[in-house]
Amino acid sequence: MIMDERYLQEILTEYYGIENRSLEFLREGGTHTYIVNGKPKHLLKVIGSAFSKTARQSVSIMRYLEENGFPVPAIILTKSGDAIFETDDEGEKKLIVLMKFIDRDEPELEKCASEVGGLVGRFHQLMEKYPAELTLHGKEFFIDRYLDFLRKKNYPRITEYEELGDCLWNKVKDLPQGICHGDLHRGNLLQNPDGKIYLVDFDTACRAPYMFDVMVMCDMTDYFNLKQKDIELTKKVYRKFLSGYSDHHTLSREEIRSFLYWVAIRHFQLQATILEIHGADCIDEGFIDGQLYWLNKWQEAMPELTEGL
Repeated sequence: MIMDERYLQEILTEYYGIENRSLEFLREGGTHTYIVNGKPKHLLKVIGSAFSKTARQSVSIMRYLEENGFPVPAIILTKSGDAIFETDDEGEKKLIVLMKFIDRDEPELEKCASEVGGLVGRFHQLMEKYPAELTLHGKEFFIDRYLDFLRKKNYPRITEYEELGDCLWNKVKDLPQGICHGDLHRGNLLQNPDGKIYLVDFDTACRAPYMFDVMVMCDMTDYFNLKQKDIELTKKVYRKFLSGYSDHHTLSREEIRSFLYWVAIRHFQLQATILEIHGADCIDEGFIDGQLYWLNKWQEAMPELTEGL
């Protein structure tokens, strides 16, 4: 349920000292987000109780990064110095988070992959000293969640998925782990008119192999149709990304070459997440067959892809 805008304006005035501002509804996705118009503009998020834990984690990480000079949108504190304002809306607890609004576009990764690599490398380096434990994501998260859905759907070719999942995970299970962003796609990069790039949305931050973040950012392949031109673009972006990343965080040869396995693992992980959100009936057997076909084509392309990594 959307909170009354007048009530939100009263909160801004009383607790943040921001008066006479109009609100512009921006989007909904479990969280209601508004632009607070004026000079300067702000971004206001109203977060329901179901997302309060991840919201608190995200704000904590953003504050930590901001304090260490890392480019994230600045959290606006209340008059009493709180990063989160808690309120009650018709019996449900809501969290209010206010941050600096960044007038931005999604950067073109092909043009700034080295700079983004440096940003991600610096993020991984800084988070080594983050003073809190985060959820560990292993095989159950990356592989087994999707297999469980396929079993419930009585998918007839489940054995092929099981064998592939085991093979993929055995290739990456011993790689170095650390705190990862967890959803490091290009939509979570913001570039302002001056060219500065910010990292946003830490709701899914977790402990996992570093290469998961690296792969999600650099994978330029089409999720449904594997094309040669996308493979070549992925290799180009990945090389540029690594040139910047290595200035701040070290990856072993084994980690660098694991990129190919992580692209395939991503299909297991992302499918499971989609099914958790939309329900098992959102895909049919034909769709699952199509994903298996993609994964088999990717395996066939691996020898060629390995060249130059």
